Amino acid sequence: MSEAGTNRLRASLVPMACLVAVAVMLSPVRPFPLLAVPFALFLVALRPRDLFGLATAVVLLALVFRVGPSDADSGWFMQRGWCLLAGGLFVALTILRRPSGLFDRGLGTVTVAMAGISLAVMLQPALGTALDGWMELQIREAATTAYAILAADPQAASGSLGESVRAAIETWAVFQHDVYPALLALATMAALAACWYFAGRHGEDYENPPPVREFGFRDELVWLLVAGLMLLVLPLGGGAFRIGENATLFMVALYLARGGAILAWIAAVAATSAWTWVFLVVGAVLAYPIVFGAALVIGIGDTWLHLRERLATRLVDRSGR
Repeated sequence: MSEAGTNRLRASLVPMACLVAVAVMLSPVRPFPLLAVPFALFLVALRPRDLFGLATAVVLLALVFRVGPSDADSGWFMQRGWCLLAGGLFVALTILRRPSGLFDRGLGTVTVAMAGISLAVMLQPALGTALDGWMELQIREAATTAYAILAADPQAASGSLGESVRAAIETWAVFQHDVYPALLALATMAALAACWYFAGRHGEDYENPPPVREFGFRDELVWLLVAGLMLLVLPLGGGAFRIGENATLFMVALYLARGGAILAWIAAVAATSAWTWVFLVVGAVLAYPIVFGAALVIGIGDTWLHLRERLATRLVDRSGR
């Protein structure tokens, strides 16, 4: 790797690590196929003359699509089918250059993919039942693993803390089953962005991923949050409520990220030393409910206030005096 390529990779490590972490933590399916399949497709699409890249793509696809004795079930096909669909749609939107922004291409990918799956479920209701059943099985397996980890410590498992943790695990399992489409969409967008940045880092038109503190998206998406909240409030039935629940969670997560980016931007301006960063991080961890609430309010409010632009303008005006 050239020195320029090394500098590019070094500058993009933190944003890519954050994207991978989001994909791993939020994905209701196994994260390896979600990361490996789009990455392999990007290598083939972006670097068709790179033999090492093509060989890497072949190895990744072979690892993902190898079939073991207990793997060839409907869930195996559903998971890999989603990864292929998302990666293929993203490549197609990239080739068409519509839309041009990375976030918009990721959002367009999950929107088209979800719309296609919803149409298929409407035409074949048994497909939706099978998908829900398989996802519930995956969530229950994860909850069982969490219970087993808790049971490894008899003292913690037998006390009031153990009961609280078990109740939290059960509540999270039920909630995750209802909102797994939103979690899958968020994890897919993060995985696509991480794979795009990493696979295209040697391209001539490559741009380093922007710092985390610059994260943002179209202001018009606030209407998706409004629509989700309306579906939650209006008595339109269980299907409409679930759609509203997923749309609301999806947008709340995005606005939390946007508000967190704004807080990080303000912290970067205010921090004058490494010790200042330490105090800010420790304070954020200790007061995380307040920080989360503030990030959500700031993220939504930034739709109209555009805080970073206003603060940057004031800083420039002060420095010019």
